[in-house]
Amino acid sequence: MFAMVMLARLLQDSATLHRVYPLIAAADDWVGNLQRATGHIRSLQLRTAHLETHVACQWLLAALASLETLPAEQSPAFLTFELHRDLATISDPYTPARERDILLLRQQLLRHRLLGMLPGDGPQIPRIVHLIKTDARTSDLPLLQYLCYRSILEHCKGFRIMLHTYEIPHGTRWQKLLPHLELCIAMPPQLLGNTRILGAAHQSDVWRLKQLIEYGGFYFDWDLLLLRSPQHLRHNVCVMALERLEQGYREVLGVSAIGAEPGSQFLATWLSAMPMVFDPDMYVAHSTLLAHDLALRLPSLVRVLEYHAFYYPGWGEQAMRWLFDPAECLPENELHEHLAASTGIHLFCSHANFLQWGNHLTEKDIESPRCNLAKLMHPYL
Repeated sequence: MFAMVMLARLLQDSATLHRVYPLIAAADDWVGNLQRATGHIRSLQLRTAHLETHVACQWLLAALASLETLPAEQSPAFLTFELHRDLATISDPYTPARERDILLLRQQLLRHRLLGMLPGDGPQIPRIVHLIKTDARTSDLPLLQYLCYRSILEHCKGFRIMLHTYEIPHGTRWQKLLPHLELCIAMPPQLLGNTRILGAAHQSDVWRLKQLIEYGGFYFDWDLLLLRSPQHLRHNVCVMALERLEQGYREVLGVSAIGAEPGSQFLATWLSAMPMVFDPDMYVAHSTLLAHDLALRLPSLVRVLEYHAFYYPGWGEQAMRWLFDPAECLPENELHEHLAASTGIHLFCSHANFLQWGNHLTEKDIESPRCNLAKLMHPYL
């Protein structure tokens, strides 16, 4: 089931495919913009060197062609009717896979156009951040995760920041955070298909997708250190980044930072496919691996960024040295220049490599920063 093609070499094509969405959402000249979007994709199809992009262009052209029958003047009610009508065909188990994938693209195009007609910021990712706590920890928030949350508060001012949890967390650090968070108390997902979800991390995998599909916004893991505002990513219908490829491992799509418009077809397809591959003993089968495979099949539904966006320096030994070893410490200006392409850094705090290096990092170490990670976290003390 695992595709051997690497998404990394298709990144430029991914960016080009997603240029159709502003044309579809434009308020004027529906017919002309539809023609321009079609011409744009035909041009990409002719010049691409990748078979996967060629196929994606075929499907996207078919989805665009299906929109040609729509009237030039459309209303939200009309587009909503079209979305509901297509849904029955997508849900029909006898619908051929190719037709279903084309309809998924049509749904995303129509949803994006509909968002442009509704009150609000227009067709873009809402100013919402979703944080999730599913673990049973009763102690206070650990220092590094606390500073990660502080970084999100700092760079997402004006955003609605929602903490999804099954109980109110306690502790001195939590008490400092809670006034800035919108608490959403609810039971974490308990089932994936007919399989009971026991692991807190697996519950979070499902919960984040459900919240993003319903509300839209950004999801960030509790060990995601945000370096700057995600504002520049809001024009995407759905956006994720590759993890840094480590020697001896498969390329995967990171799930610690996800942005999406409400109703994202990529996230909905991913969530519906999870039960078929979910294996509690294979930690990432339904998450980073499945997301990667779906992104190869449906590249027009998710904009894929290169790993520097959220997963530099990675989780390997060399990455840990760069984060923690004083000998690797860069001057302030060089450090920020080095991370110019990064919106955030996923710290992989549960990985053995991080635990070995990071367990002994204290608040005093961060107050007088002697390593790159301490320098990056110092502003959030």
